[in-house]
Amino acid sequence: MKVTQKIREFAIIGPYIQEEKNYKEKNNFDDLTAVPAINVKGFAMFLNLSEFKDIGFFDEDFFFYFEEIDLCKRLIDRGKKIYLVPDIKINHDGGQSHEKSVSKEMELSRNWHWMWSTFNYHKKYKGFFVSFFIILPKMSSAIIKVLIYTLMFNKKKKIYYQRLSGLINAIMGKSSWYRPKV
Repeated sequence: MKVTQKIREFAIIGPYIQEEKNYKEKNNFDDLTAVPAINVKGFAMFLNLSEFKDIGFFDEDFFFYFEEIDLCKRLIDRGKKIYLVPDIKINHDGGQSHEKSVSKEMELSRNWHWMWSTFNYHKKYKGFFVSFFIILPKMSSAIIKVLIYTLMFNKKKKIYYQRLSGLINAIMGKSSWYRPKV
């Protein structure tokens, strides 16, 4: 009998291994059972909709990144169960949803949103000041790299400017406004 047939109560189930390279490392699934987890990656979430009535679904304030981690945290905080299951096999080819011609712009967008979401996720659960100290090393790194690449007149490293911009916008309390120019 498959593991997924044995689980009765769950809010979310996701694949135990989520990248093809990891299948080679773990090729004996016979001994594995469902593993309790605190979150799953958003590309492969199987939801038991009846478990979401009292908490809702994704927080619409998160445009990109951390939305699944936030949802899972709210579920776990309410005593809901999340599992990783070995019989579910999904290969996720990340970053394949766009044409190669817009890859640079999509990378800039990802970096802006990663930093914005990092700060806002932590702020939601730990407050402004703790969040600020959590992101301080990332912000310091971005500032230093923006200064160095600006002095070198290197426009190819705009990614650090995007990171810094995402953080500054989050710290200022702005919503997730940046969208790729495609």
